[in-house]
Amino acid sequence: MDKRKEAILSALGDKDAEIRKIAAVAIEKLETRDRIEFLVKKIESGEMLDKVRAVYALADLKGAKILECLVKASKDSAEDVRAAAARMLGNIGDPNAVGRLVEMLKDASAIVQRVVIESLSHYRDVRLLGPLTQMLRSPDPGVVERALDVAAKYGDKRFEEAMIHFAAKGNSKMRVISIKALGEMER
Repeated sequence: MDKRKEAILSALGDKDAEIRKIAAVAIEKLETRDRIEFLVKKIESGEMLDKVRAVYALADLKGAKILECLVKASKDSAEDVRAAAARMLGNIGDPNAVGRLVEMLKDASAIVQRVVIESLSHYRDVRLLGPLTQMLRSPDPGVVERALDVAAKYGDKRFEEAMIHFAAKGNSKMRVISIKALGEMER
């Protein structure tokens, strides 16, 4: 890690402004990684707002430890913490996060479900078609709208019946998403 830090620190003095800017961001990430144990403790026992801040502090980091920390946060009792964790699990793009995100679709909070669906939009995996189809049955219109939006991005014919249904019987946003999807869908 010291060699990494030295390389980045030396780039802070570069003549190129873009290099200096990238180096500054990189050093922030290294310092956040150095504080990971502190952030883990905040997520485990801090106040709700501190937990959310800690989750977002992990936003641009990668690795098994980060994934583990976000998974732990995704099980928190506070809806805001679970939603933040779901958002970051989507942003990290780690295929190992998909299973936890799918589990989170069962969360009692429609807000968390909405964020999870948005997070799943970062992944292109046909195994997500079933869980997305299940979310189309949600009583929460926002959950259904987000599921339709993500399903539309797949352009998969397996969503045709659902899109036809919502094109005729959904609210105006559901109708717009479905009609557009039907026009773009594979034949």
